[in-house]
Amino acid sequence: MNEIYLVNKFAKMLASARKNNKVIPRLPKRYIINDKLVEKIRINAENKLYWNAIGFKVGATNSKIINKLKAKKPFFSKIFKEKYFKNNSKLIIPKNLLGIELEVAFKIDKKIFQIKKINKKNLLENILGMMPIIELVGFRQNLKTIENVNYAAVDFGLNIAVINSEYTKFKKDFSLNSKTFLKNMKTNKKYTGHTNKVLGSPLNVLLWLFKELKKKNIRLNKNIIVATGTTTPIVPVKKGDRFTGNIKSLGNVHVNF
Repeated sequence: MNEIYLVNKFAKMLASARKNNKVIPRLPKRYIINDKLVEKIRINAENKLYWNAIGFKVGATNSKIINKLKAKKPFFSKIFKEKYFKNNSKLIIPKNLLGIELEVAFKIDKKIFQIKKINKKNLLENILGMMPIIELVGFRQNLKTIENVNYAAVDFGLNIAVINSEYTKFKKDFSLNSKTFLKNMKTNKKYTGHTNKVLGSPLNVLLWLFKELKKKNIRLNKNIIVATGTTTPIVPVKKGDRFTGNIKSLGNVHVNF
């Protein structure tokens, strides 16, 4: 079957499911095992949303999730303004939600896209701020288990929603070596984590992402948000739950369902 036809067909299905909060049958495994095809489908599906991209989300950076997904490297997708919510928002639980995550997010100066070769020094110079965020994660496909990491990667940007909080101004000597937790305020259950769970540091995730963006010639003409991956386990959610996320060095973020 023609590749262009396949990419367009699956991308249209995924984008429509995202817009209408629906779930589609999982995509055929014979196509999912093709890394390049999966990336083309995801990008095409994101474009078919006609939403406003405000940044990027990186996945498969937490060591436990890397092992669970059997991921060889991280993957990324876009964050959209249409699914970017204020702190303490009350949200309807979307279909096929896996749960929520607590992450470190950065605000990055658009000047970074003008740099020819990204390194840690010029990366740090272009960080404007950072904050804790809560992210909703799931699938547009009807999946019970993940047989291949590409099932997560193919519709990655079509699932996530982000709850933001206040920025902390970034300083080069700022320590991101912090304990973290998500607490269900309804049940008082706490899920603990640490910023070093994501590739040793969220800054390592940033460096990986911008090298990948440079390699693939991907850019946005604005200051952007980057979410670096979960510092906690993926926490299940039920109607009526209220959560507080805390990153010791950055503060709190809240969401209600």
